[in-house]
Amino acid sequence: MVVEIFKNIILNISLLVLIAYLLTKIPLVKEFITNDRERLLAQCAMAVFFGLIGILSTYTGIRVNDAIANTRVIGVIAGGLLGGPVVGIGAGVIAGLHRYLIDIGGFTAVACAVSTIVEGLIGGVCYQYMKRANNSAAFAGAVTLAAEIIQMLIILLIARPLEEAWRLVAIISMPMILFNSIGVMIFVGIFDSVFIEQDREAANRIRLVLNIADRCLPYLRHGLYDKASLHSAAEIIRRESGAAGVLITDRSAILARSGVKLREPDGGCPLPQVVRKTIESGQVRIAEEAEESDLLYERLKLQTAVCAPLTRGGLVIGVLVLFIRKFKLTREVEQEFASGLARIFSTQLELSEVENQKKLLQKAEFAALQSQINPHFLFNALNTITAFCREKPERARELLIVLSNYFRNTLQTGHYMIPLKKELEHVNAYLELEKARFEEKLQVEEEIPEGLSCTVPSFILQPIVENAVKHGAMRGAGVGVVRIRAAQKKNEILITVQDNGKGIPQEVVDRLYRGDMGSGSVGLSNVHKRLKSIYGEDYGLMISTAQEGTEIGIRIPRVKKRGEDA
Repeated sequence: MVVEIFKNIILNISLLVLIAYLLTKIPLVKEFITNDRERLLAQCAMAVFFGLIGILSTYTGIRVNDAIANTRVIGVIAGGLLGGPVVGIGAGVIAGLHRYLIDIGGFTAVACAVSTIVEGLIGGVCYQYMKRANNSAAFAGAVTLAAEIIQMLIILLIARPLEEAWRLVAIISMPMILFNSIGVMIFVGIFDSVFIEQDREAANRIRLVLNIADRCLPYLRHGLYDKASLHSAAEIIRRESGAAGVLITDRSAILARSGVKLREPDGGCPLPQVVRKTIESGQVRIAEEAEESDLLYERLKLQTAVCAPLTRGGLVIGVLVLFIRKFKLTREVEQEFASGLARIFSTQLELSEVENQKKLLQKAEFAALQSQINPHFLFNALNTITAFCREKPERARELLIVLSNYFRNTLQTGHYMIPLKKELEHVNAYLELEKARFEEKLQVEEEIPEGLSCTVPSFILQPIVENAVKHGAMRGAGVGVVRIRAAQKKNEILITVQDNGKGIPQEVVDRLYRGDMGSGSVGLSNVHKRLKSIYGEDYGLMISTAQEGTEIGIRIPRVKKRGEDA
């Protein structure tokens, strides 16, 4: 009989090892083991899984003295060790209740049901210790050995008559304690291979991310709006990653693609819904289907879209989309791969943008400094101050301080982003000198809400205000008026500068938007380019002009501070 028990248990263990191997190939099980162990629904599903393994072990066991020598403990205790208390106890209750119901009245029915639940509880309690164990398979074997000894004690405590219980334990204890412990070691070892495989795959993906980033670096240095460079980067990503297709977008349009056929050319396509949701949330999104009207409807029938946000300064500026064939998708690995690639690309784009901004800032500083040290500017400012020296010496001293602050702001600005308040101080210094010069002929009105704050590119307002004074307000015969307003609109700060001059010729506005103003006009043109470069194509100058005057507006995206309400 003992030999038969040994043979049966070894056969059952072999069957369970095969089941364990097959389970590790099921996506639901792999996802649970690697990622979803804290989700209650996933825990309940796995409790059923391991409970069914326990039931199978009951049916494949061998009858001994009106009892069943079995490997039920393998499924139950492995469930607790791998999934935690909910899985262990759930599997124990399922397998234990089944054991009782198929043998109601049997002299070991209650004892075996109770011991099965207790073993599931033991596995669940040891779950946290299992995660810290150096050798998880050996630890699982030791826990099972102790649990099987406890099962034998429960049989002796509950099963009656006691003599029959003693006789049963003498026969089944050695093979069940020994081989079930070995079986759990093998069972858990197979599940451990999932983690090893996952780690190996993740390491390969990390190497791939770094390799792609290195190869794309020369193209990303040109920024997000160099189409040729961006298409080259998209092609490298698709070819090196093995993705079925790649899209790169900004906040409003598709900028580059590889391996993806679209109904309309780049820039003319509406953004797919999953891309819009990625921009709104700032989180990685996965889409496996789309509405019929969506651009990706046909493609998502065979592929899955993994969308990762491209960010700059906390603001989402675009999205990287990878299309993965559905049967090849390992959700967590592909999600981490896309997210890691997008983070590295974001850093590279931000670094290239910093370099570009430094160049533009140098041009802006040079233009501002050139304007300020212009002999006519100095002559007019000093002449105005001289006129005040005799009659209003206090006013002359005030203007000298304003002039010195004006120069100091220009010479000491080393940051390309400064607080709005600081930028307005620089603008007000310029206006103070101009008002002193033109006296009643120039009126300045400011409407800046108290407490309104944001950061703006340095020297971004001064060229607009200077244009409004020189080429707008003071070109007319009457009193010139310059109005500066700021207001918060949803998640943006809108700043406008308005004058009552004769307006800007439309052809000049068109040339500014096209970027062909020429080297002689760097003021508004430079501001327009800087705004688009920093915030995106939608954030250039907004110019409204007519014979009654001109209004120039800029929009500054407001990045929420941590803890602020939406």
